[in-house]
Amino acid sequence: MEVEATELENAVIDAHELAAGIALCAKVMELIERGKECRMGYSDTLLPRDVRAEALKEAREINQQLALVATLRQVTEGIEA
Repeated sequence: MEVEATELENAVIDAHELAAGIALCAKVMELIERGKECRMGYSDTLLPRDVRAEALKEAREINQQLALVATLRQVTEGIEA
């Protein structure tokens, strides 16, 4: 016996998906901005070497996080980045 969701239940699910999508978009934008800051940091030859190395490390971690988000979106929703 298959039970179908009501219109209200579908609307609630859609609202949750929209909220999650908006939150993900905000996080991705935050990561992109932080990545730009890190790029400026590791490119700045006036900064100490250890600061530049830390900025590069963080930039790589951010790139991995963005790649993971892109992979998850592709697998779950068929969206290619």
